[in-house]
Amino acid sequence: MSIVLYDLKRTRDLNEANPWSPNTWKTRFLLNIKGLDYTTKYLHFLDIPQVIGELVPQGRRCVPCITDVDGKTIQDSKEIALYLEEKHPSPSIFHGGAGIHFFFNDWSMQNIVFLPFRMTILKLFHELDEEAQVYYRKSREDVFKQSLEEYAGDSEEHLQALNKQLALVAKSLANYDYLTGDKPGWADICLASYIIMLEKFDQETFYNRMINQDQNLEAWWNRMKMYADYSH
Repeated sequence: MSIVLYDLKRTRDLNEANPWSPNTWKTRFLLNIKGLDYTTKYLHFLDIPQVIGELVPQGRRCVPCITDVDGKTIQDSKEIALYLEEKHPSPSIFHGGAGIHFFFNDWSMQNIVFLPFRMTILKLFHELDEEAQVYYRKSREDVFKQSLEEYAGDSEEHLQALNKQLALVAKSLANYDYLTGDKPGWADICLASYIIMLEKFDQETFYNRMINQDQNLEAWWNRMKMYADYSH
């Protein structure tokens, strides 16, 4: 048996296997870096309440979620990271200092993640099937208090802001292969997961107008891509 990772899909196509969600990518990067055996179960948006509800009755109806080989289910990317780090400590993704990794994630949540998300939200929406579109529009607009189109805003402004924030991050990569030194860590996982949505939906912008703006950032991404396998 292997670990089961629950992820999102756009349609009910049984063959669809092209993950995009930043939150589930955190867990996927984590599993790949640790070299753990796992399989993915892709869930349609409308199937998540029932499937995840049965796995974690007291938890939120959302992914990521993993079921370990012993049948234990863990939800939320941070909790999954802490669980797998304790159970499989090598290679470590915290390197003895989890606090600084969580700080970087909090900073990224404030300054980075919503920029590529807003740049791609309409592209994602148009790739969803009809029933997922109905769910996605209502659930997100209830949170945003505005239409998806209004929330998406000006992609050029978002790109400029994103490049500005990434330039700050790139300074840390001048002398190190990863944000956490010579090995990838949770901070690297979070950053890669937050920008991969743009790579999935707009490769021209990602490669030609963002990641290539700094050679250290580009080299870092090329190293992280080695852990972006989603064939499991």
